[in-house]
Amino acid sequence: MIKQTLDEWRDEARERFGNKGVDWKFVCPSCGNVQSPQDFIDSGCSEAEAARLAYQGCIGRLAHAGMKVEAKSCNWSAYGFLGTMGKGRIVITPDSQEVEVFDFAQEAEA
Repeated sequence: MIKQTLDEWRDEARERFGNKGVDWKFVCPSCGNVQSPQDFIDSGCSEAEAARLAYQGCIGRLAHAGMKVEAKSCNWSAYGFLGTMGKGRIVITPDSQEVEVFDFAQEAEA
């Protein structure tokens, strides 16, 4: 599993997807749903909520809750008991906390 600082993670995201954070794509380690913060916003989430959910919670959680999304129903989150099952990343925050997050989607998935 890749372990990187928050700045390194952001730099990699910008290289892969551009400067607009709403366009960054992540993949759920459980079901494979590919999602961006914009997908969460389009589903009715606030921008702040969408920014956090996209890299730690499957968009399928919204489908699971009965909201209209074009994704498989899934209830997975990186902050749950099993984390990302080794399929995600660890981001080290400026205060040295380690946060498990979903991996970036590959270009073919995005």
